[in-house]
Amino acid sequence: MLERVPDRWLFGPLLALLALLWSGSATGLLSSNDGSHLALARALALRHATTIEPDRALTLGIDLAEREGRAYSDRPPGTAFAALPAVWLGDRLDGAALARARDQVRASEPVSPMPGCPPYVATYAKRFPDAPPLAKRIATGVMIGLHATLLGLLGLVLIDRVLVRLGFARGSRLFALASVGAATLWGPYSSALFAHVGTATALAGFLLGVVALREPTSARRAPLIALATGLAGSWAIACDYLVLLAIVPVSLMTIEWRRWPMVVLGTLPITLATLAYHSAAFGSPLAIGYDFHATFAFARGRQSTFAGNPLEGLWVLLGAGRGAGMLAQAPIALVGLFGLVLVRGSERAWLAKVALGCLPWLLVLACHETPWGGGTEDHRYLIPILPLAAIGLALVWDRARARPALRVGLVLLALGSALRVWSAFLAWREGDLLGNLELGSLVGLAVLGVVLVVAGIRSRMLPRWIVRGRS
Repeated sequence: MLERVPDRWLFGPLLALLALLWSGSATGLLSSNDGSHLALARALALRHATTIEPDRALTLGIDLAEREGRAYSDRPPGTAFAALPAVWLGDRLDGAALARARDQVRASEPVSPMPGCPPYVATYAKRFPDAPPLAKRIATGVMIGLHATLLGLLGLVLIDRVLVRLGFARGSRLFALASVGAATLWGPYSSALFAHVGTATALAGFLLGVVALREPTSARRAPLIALATGLAGSWAIACDYLVLLAIVPVSLMTIEWRRWPMVVLGTLPITLATLAYHSAAFGSPLAIGYDFHATFAFARGRQSTFAGNPLEGLWVLLGAGRGAGMLAQAPIALVGLFGLVLVRGSERAWLAKVALGCLPWLLVLACHETPWGGGTEDHRYLIPILPLAAIGLALVWDRARARPALRVGLVLLALGSALRVWSAFLAWREGDLLGNLELGSLVGLAVLGVVLVVAGIRSRMLPRWIVRGRS
């Protein structure tokens, strides 16, 4: 029955509901992590500089690097690169938001929205009493939350295009996207300026390019697809250096050598920008912020950063260690990863190569000193692999088409996962689900309108290989 319904009437409402959930639950800044990303984005967008000294307090004195007496973000720059427009616009609106907050105070009303969650606001004020008040960053907090939401939605759209090209029916695609967006850590981290969803979105674009390059295409479109594939892969690495250990092996095993020149050419813009940032901030293209970490000595060397027990790390990431892993918090995602074994036919060899290519990344990640993500106590480092979990979920749902009871069980497991990941996330940041329902509703309606309009005109300005998938 779903096959008779136009895509826009299925996926438009889904994306709108997820936008409502994410943006309506956003609370601005959450921790030193997103604070460091914001500090770097403000330095690049507003001052055309690499030092974050004027915004040092945004890192809460934790996630920063120090070199020659100056403060820098310790984060890879890809997340800040993507957030530059949102940060620039937020800065332009901060004055109006501050005036509105003052009016709310004079009227004895609670300030809404706030620039950050309660723990962040309290820690900022305690540690840096002389820093610019966070009330001057209210609009910026809203804009980076909206940016995170839109980036998360883009990732789901790219995942859907991958599923289309792999031949999945609408019902399977719908279940996979809804599960990833609402019942895994993709959802909570699409409400804040962390690197993980941005990395996963870029990886989804990379996977879409890899899938498209396998199929016969015109001589005119193939170079464009290769360029886009390289761009997406390089942006993922610029957001999270470690995914280099997945991007390179997957590329070597799945992309034909004749496509490599254009793929490499596509990597140049982000690669050169990243190397230029490293050189300007840390004195060498190959020096990174972690090499000069001001807080954690183990982070200054790769050997000390990844000196943990890999078996323990895998249990923490995938199992129930410290109550942080997929099994403990989002078992539906684990079902998706194991569901990859169900693939059959011509896709089996290709998907096996992709999974095998990601294995070095997973094994090194398991050796991380803090695989539970530090204070978050979750498996957020695994968010980049969720596009693969989505493929597995689509496979599982498709294989269960003759077993209604199994599908009911999958839905219940997804609901339980959603309850677990959101309750843990909200408890950590001391926030409320849909605490900003008004903003979330506006964003959801805007997303629905855009999806319906774009789908209605069939998006003729986009390349056919993106819009239609495999015919």
